[in-house]
Amino acid sequence: MNNLKEALGILLKEQYAPYLVSSLYLRLAPEDRTDKKYLRVFKDMVKAQKENLKFRKLDKEVHDSILEDFEKMEEFLSEPENLEGCRGIALFSCSAKKVFVPIKLPYTYRSRLIVAPDPLVREIAAIDEELGIIGVLLVDRKHVRFFLMDFEGFIEVSDFLEPLATRAHKFHSGGASLKGAQGTFKYSMPSRASAPNMVQHAMGEYRFHMRIREEKHRLFKIANDALMEAWKENKFNKLVIGSIREDIREIEDHLHPYLLNMLVGYVRINPSEATEHTVRNAVLELLWQKDREQEEELVNTLLDLEGKGLAVEGLSKVLEQLYMGNVKTLLVAENFERSGYFCPVSNIPVLEPKCPTEEEPYPIEDIVDEVIEFALEERAVVEIIVREDLQKKFDGVGALLRWKI
Repeated sequence: MNNLKEALGILLKEQYAPYLVSSLYLRLAPEDRTDKKYLRVFKDMVKAQKENLKFRKLDKEVHDSILEDFEKMEEFLSEPENLEGCRGIALFSCSAKKVFVPIKLPYTYRSRLIVAPDPLVREIAAIDEELGIIGVLLVDRKHVRFFLMDFEGFIEVSDFLEPLATRAHKFHSGGASLKGAQGTFKYSMPSRASAPNMVQHAMGEYRFHMRIREEKHRLFKIANDALMEAWKENKFNKLVIGSIREDIREIEDHLHPYLLNMLVGYVRINPSEATEHTVRNAVLELLWQKDREQEEELVNTLLDLEGKGLAVEGLSKVLEQLYMGNVKTLLVAENFERSGYFCPVSNIPVLEPKCPTEEEPYPIEDIVDEVIEFALEERAVVEIIVREDLQKKFDGVGALLRWKI
């Protein structure tokens, strides 16, 4: 499978006219993989698209190319090994031009299948921008590992055991690298300062635990220094911390304000046993949960700003603002669907069979897929509302606006 740059290069250099390109975005979360639910979702979308094709008055060669696209996609999706290591997949196919490009995704907005003159890659660009570069710090009692994760890959930057337990260690003032930072934690009981028959167990135990506490905070300090060096070199914009330590949140007392502002949250992972697969999955699950936590705030903001002229809800009002380029954030209820029409020359979705220019629209079973694509074209942020109780609070789609109406 090509890397992202190569894949987009293949897709964007080709001239597809007079043929069309089939673009598929398919969600592959754990619940979608149960009993291959994603295959049923795909087949339902194909069935709907075949109905839509009847109204598009396509030449036989174009129509046959699209049907072959669907067959190739189903064949690809039927092989589980093609779908490993991702929570979503994008497939782009134009059989007449011998183009078939799969791109694994960390997530998708929602499953959708669209046949258009060009490959619809805006969602990939949007996800890449949203995800950014994530720094992942794993901390154990003596073990520190640091990874960088982005849309495409996952790379381990640092891995060391037993950092130097002295104030003179090379990271005390922000060392250049974690590599080779090795030392030994030294725990010692105090020597007797009184006669042999004097009981000093309490004082010895106190000093022992104070030494452990001191070593813990020194380790956290080293981890912060290492993170700052990594940030200077790579400028990651999110931070996730993983550990099985019960006191791991105390590391926040040592984090630089820059790093603290980037901190997304914590995942429970043993650094010594962590693999690329387990860490990436844990980070994506955390990001998914954080998105769910933000849904209520987004919906409440929509309802609050609606009365101030800075938000609208309902498909017709949202489309009106999209036509004017006035949508900053598009909110879509995950289960919302609505039939409509598409104007192939103007390249816009409409609710009624009437286009702004002299062209004939064709019916589509779910206009929401085209609304999402239209919003991405206008550089709007797309937010899918998953919680069912929140979906009931607004009329299917809503928009936070760029300027007041």
